[in-house]
Amino acid sequence: MANADFSQNKQTAPGGFDAGSYREKAKPEQAVRLTPRQQKLAALEAKLPAALSTRAAALALSIVVMLAAFFGFGSAKLRGKYNIARQWFTAGVAADNGYNLSEELTTRENTAANILTTASNTLGADSAEVLAAQTALNDFSACLQAVQNGGKSQTLTSLPYYQGSTMHALYQADQALGAAIDQLYAKLQEQAADPMKMGAVQGQYGQFNSAATIIGTLQYNTAVYEYQKDVGGFPASVLGALSGVKEVEPFA
Repeated sequence: MANADFSQNKQTAPGGFDAGSYREKAKPEQAVRLTPRQQKLAALEAKLPAALSTRAAALALSIVVMLAAFFGFGSAKLRGKYNIARQWFTAGVAADNGYNLSEELTTRENTAANILTTASNTLGADSAEVLAAQTALNDFSACLQAVQNGGKSQTLTSLPYYQGSTMHALYQADQALGAAIDQLYAKLQEQAADPMKMGAVQGQYGQFNSAATIIGTLQYNTAVYEYQKDVGGFPASVLGALSGVKEVEPFA
């Protein structure tokens, strides 16, 4: 009896390949998409020496990028606030309904000059009251011009009340001018036939004092103090120094 061959017949694929040894070809890994920031970090990492091209180095670079973004955004925001605040002197704050310090102080300057002209013609240019008022007006004009031009056009160090702040000097000069004009007008009343009917000079004096009343109701100082509080703490104060933001001073 012939021996039967019970071994499993192996099927051979066309071309001589063993079908049993066939394995499915591995699929290529899908590329991971990087965000723009990750791409920048990857580019920076590729430029590093091999010893530094580590996850820790990439983390450090990420921190640097985030800090740069923080300081850049913070500085821009702070400068935006400063650009608004520095215009309050000439444009006024929203709560003042169109009134502003620059315009009212200019009214004080112009009406004081008109009163002085009348007083010089009535009392004489050498009158003590006229001379005192003229000196006060000259100092006031110098301070006002300095503030309106960023403190670059006038040297105020000769003024007794100058303490390094042009706005403070302007405030003090305005107080001195008010007192001098009051004394001058009182002298004019002494010379008038009717102190209650003094014509044009009376109207000028009324406008002079009206401007002072308006200045006393302005919300400029309130806005400035709020701004100083907002930008005076950390890190705003540091960002301000780095971005060149200057101080906004109260009228006081």
